[in-house]
Amino acid sequence: MCGIAGLIRHDGAPVRREIIEGMCRRMIHRGPDDEGIHLDGPVGLGHRRLSIIDLASGHQPMSNEDGTVWVIFNGEIYNYRAIREELLAQGHRFRTQSDTEVIVHLYEDLGAGCVQRLEGMFGFAIWDARDRTLLLARDRLGIKPVYYLEQPDRLAFSSELRALRDLEGFDAKVDPQALHDFLTFRYTVAPLTMVQGIKKLPPGHLLTVKDGVVETREYWDLDFSKKLAMSEQDLIEEFARRLRDCTRSHLMSEVPLGVFLSGGMDSTVIAGLVAEIAGKRVKTFSVGFVGEEGTKWDERPYARLAAQRYETDHYELALTGRQYADGVRDMVAFMEEPMADPSAIPLYYIAKLASEHVTVILSGEGSDEALAGYSFHAHFRGFRRAAWFRRLPAALRDGLLRRLNDRWVRSPRVTRYLDIASQPASRQLQMTPPNMTWLFTEEGKRAVYGPAMQDAAVVASDLMLREAYRRAEPFELLDQMLYVYTKQWLPDDLLLKADKMTMAHSLELRVPFLDHTMMEFAASLPAEMKVRRNGGGEFTTKYILRKAMEKLVPKEILERSKLGFHVPIWRLFESDLREMAWDMLHSRRFEDTGLFKRDAIERLFEGEGTVRLDQWGLLWPLLVVAMWQDVFEVGV
Repeated sequence: MCGIAGLIRHDGAPVRREIIEGMCRRMIHRGPDDEGIHLDGPVGLGHRRLSIIDLASGHQPMSNEDGTVWVIFNGEIYNYRAIREELLAQGHRFRTQSDTEVIVHLYEDLGAGCVQRLEGMFGFAIWDARDRTLLLARDRLGIKPVYYLEQPDRLAFSSELRALRDLEGFDAKVDPQALHDFLTFRYTVAPLTMVQGIKKLPPGHLLTVKDGVVETREYWDLDFSKKLAMSEQDLIEEFARRLRDCTRSHLMSEVPLGVFLSGGMDSTVIAGLVAEIAGKRVKTFSVGFVGEEGTKWDERPYARLAAQRYETDHYELALTGRQYADGVRDMVAFMEEPMADPSAIPLYYIAKLASEHVTVILSGEGSDEALAGYSFHAHFRGFRRAAWFRRLPAALRDGLLRRLNDRWVRSPRVTRYLDIASQPASRQLQMTPPNMTWLFTEEGKRAVYGPAMQDAAVVASDLMLREAYRRAEPFELLDQMLYVYTKQWLPDDLLLKADKMTMAHSLELRVPFLDHTMMEFAASLPAEMKVRRNGGGEFTTKYILRKAMEKLVPKEILERSKLGFHVPIWRLFESDLREMAWDMLHSRRFEDTGLFKRDAIERLFEGEGTVRLDQWGLLWPLLVVAMWQDVFEVGV
């Protein structure tokens, strides 16, 4: 796991070494073990290395035999040994045992098509000096980030936004559309970032630069249209075999390795499989929130149960409200742009603990998006509630109920259901975002905007979903939802958060459920293998996983409802976050940005320093934006 950075000038002027050195220096936490730079006239490549495989000879940038093709690589290629044997048989000569060198020689044979052969997580750049072409690639699911900045005279790229934001000659400013979308989804949606001009290369995409022409294209997409015609038992056995194989492939490492163990089914499955495959004691790590309500939000007892079952070396952390508040600034600093997912801070702390013992960590991330887990359930339940509102007479729904909500209930979620229900049926699903995590309505955003945003040319945030749902139209309802989760929520929230919070501590995260072969197999499963309807209108989610792993996972964990890492943020706004929210949102620096109106923010407080509890869901993203402005001072 590493950090990559580079620059290509369209005017042919040589790239100065100190520019690439500066980019690398800004992301040293991604690769504290080594640094390398390659310059070739108008092209500069830089690399920071976290040594995982081939510790002695894996230095980058790395080239082919004659030095005409160069690569910088962040990630892991899990099938590199098999590809290496094929390339050796074809006459390629290798100097190292690393997966990086496999990419170079595979590119020599297949060009940009080399990505189709790679199984793993990656963000890499290849400079082909033979035809003066730069290639950028991001893995299929978006596990590793790739940012780029395109200007008239150059294109720069990196694994970290900060390496581009601080480039000489670039004036970083807030992107109004990205901020508008953030207030809806709690994260920014690719390809935008919160910094205008800097973009994220979407998952499963390539970017090429040749003769000053920049082009992007998609090389992979998830197809739900082809369903397997197999018996239920055969599907269960095939799923179990594939998951074991993927987990085994993710264990390749020459450094210590462990597992995040939350106490939920997904991480327990991974911990159990790692313990079974590795044949030795595994290190596991858990975090729980402990506040005034005691252990209500603490899943560590279940994690301990799994640790005892698999005889792991178990480490855990109890996170207090004070520690949570103290971690907000660090979370914002390493995320690099606003992210209002409350679970990012516990992840930051548990990654720090794990990094003291291991260099590689596995997690159960992605199971819910592949197999319709709790995120699906919340989303589907919200869609069903909106459908209930739609069955009401329009006069009652859009008249009396809306007035009651506007005047007395004041629930953003009810407002959202009413908005969805008032639309034609063909538009309802497209208006329903992943996890129903609407923070502000379109009207609500306009009401709080200050002069810097009032006149901004932005479009409604639900438009960000329409293209994804349009592409998913041929699929059934469940698969449409899972497709949109996979294309937006997964890379722009869960995976970006996971990458940034672990790499903040030079810790490599691996996610076996998100091996693209597992995701393709999951997409080919009939809906009833993911979700089974029970009596009373309830559902059993991730059905195939429960059946395939019922002998591995303790019954107490297999049958419990998933909580996820839940932080009672509304309680923290009564205590540990209250003073911070008041100070940050009333600071002169934040007010001077002109992004929000002071009087609108005042209405979120009952009095000086006292938060209205029905407004915490709006205060939290505003606090994150204010903290981001305080840390990075991005212009408006």
